[in-house]
Amino acid sequence: MARLAKWDPFRELLDIKDDFDRMIDRLFKSEFGIWEGRDVPPVDIYEDEDNIIVKAEVPGISKENLSVTLSDDTLTISAKDVKEKEIKKENYYRKEIRRGGFTRSFTLPCAVDRNKVKATMKDGILEIVLPKAEEAKEKEIKIDIE
Repeated sequence: MARLAKWDPFRELLDIKDDFDRMIDRLFKSEFGIWEGRDVPPVDIYEDEDNIIVKAEVPGISKENLSVTLSDDTLTISAKDVKEKEIKKENYYRKEIRRGGFTRSFTLPCAVDRNKVKATMKDGILEIVLPKAEEAKEKEIKIDIE
């Protein structure tokens, strides 16, 4: 069943900004990572009847270096910059492993029950389950026809 949603022009502007950022990343990232530390993990965001689910690939990042916050209708996932032993770039044949921290923010499509949000991490996948607030769940009501 389709839901009617209030049109938000600013959400479309944010989508355009995200698309533009991805395009710039693809255009200017060289084999050795010109924008080192700007890589962000890919995510899946979907919903079922009761929850909004966010899954992010965060391989090699420990739970202690991850932060997940919820502010108003915005979910933010970030990781601290983890320093590794510096190796001179001329000694590299290929450098593809992500280094450095990241921050990603997402506007949620509906209100969530903040007291029941849960995050788990297994095998490099961060999963955040955001239960929908009761008022955000679709409710079927019978309408009598006169």
